[in-house]
Amino acid sequence: MIAVKEIPPELTYDIRHIVLREGLPRESCYWDTDRLDGAFHLGGWLDERQMGVATFQPEPDPDRPGEPAYRLRGMAVLPAARGNGVGALMLLAGTDRVRRMGIGLMWCDARIGAVDFYLRYGWEKCGALFEIPTAGPHYRMKKEI
Repeated sequence: MIAVKEIPPELTYDIRHIVLREGLPRESCYWDTDRLDGAFHLGGWLDERQMGVATFQPEPDPDRPGEPAYRLRGMAVLPAARGNGVGALMLLAGTDRVRRMGIGLMWCDARIGAVDFYLRYGWEKCGALFEIPTAGPHYRMKKEI
């Protein structure tokens, strides 16, 4: 069974470290924005074991700085759970919550390997491929909600 629930930032660190920050210090998973007013974190469970995390934070789209938006950051699913719907359920639950807040735009910086996942859920690639030194090549992606 898959479940998604809100979690404190501390419950994101292990999965962020394993999936997104391998080889870097664990402290690289602690973000100043984790406790930003309006930020929330979701955990995804598969058969009662936490397998995924996602952070949603209020942050304007760099291309539309005056417009309220939410940034999806640090979405990660452990390899053993990929393809089981954990990531999809976290993405949909977070998107629904942001929509209910009255926010009409979400964005993220997606690793190349995650682009097709976001495309399946109506996100669009925007701009050219760029490099994040600690995380590799990314595309900016957006979704009007």
